[in-house]
Amino acid sequence: MTEFTKKHVAMLALLGALAIVVTSLVFIGTQVEQAYTMDMTVKVQQGVTGFDLNTSVVTFGKLKPGQQMDRYFEVNNTGTRPVTVYVRTSGQLASWVRVNPRVFDVTPEQKTGKFTASIVIPSNADVGNYTGKLLVLVMRQ
Repeated sequence: MTEFTKKHVAMLALLGALAIVVTSLVFIGTQVEQAYTMDMTVKVQQGVTGFDLNTSVVTFGKLKPGQQMDRYFEVNNTGTRPVTVYVRTSGQLASWVRVNPRVFDVTPEQKTGKFTASIVIPSNADVGNYTGKLLVLVMRQ
C-alpha cells in the first residue's frame, strides 16, 4: 500500500468515527420508538408514463427524463409523548429524491405528521431501473 493510499484510508476511518460520534450526540436523550426502511424504485424510460399504488414499496412508477413525481406519507403518534421523525434516503435514488420536511415533531395532540418524497429524474438519466431506500426513524422525546 502506498503512503498516499494509507493516508486516505486513515482519513476515511477518522471521518467514519466522527460521523458515529456526531450521530450519537444528536440522539442523546431520545429513544428509537420505531424504524422503518422502505425500498424505493423508479423505471426511467422513453414513452409512456405510469405509476403504481403499492403500499409496501415507495414506487415512483415509470417516468421520463426530466419528469417529477411526489409521494405523500403520514406518521401517526398513538402514544402519550411527543415523537420526532427523521426521514432519510439512500442508494441510487438518494440524490434524485427530496424529502420535505426531513425532521418534524408529532405531539399526541396532533396525532399525525406528514411529509413528501419528491423525485426529479435528471434530464440526462439513462433508461433503466433505479433503486434506493427511504428510512423513517421515530424517536420518542
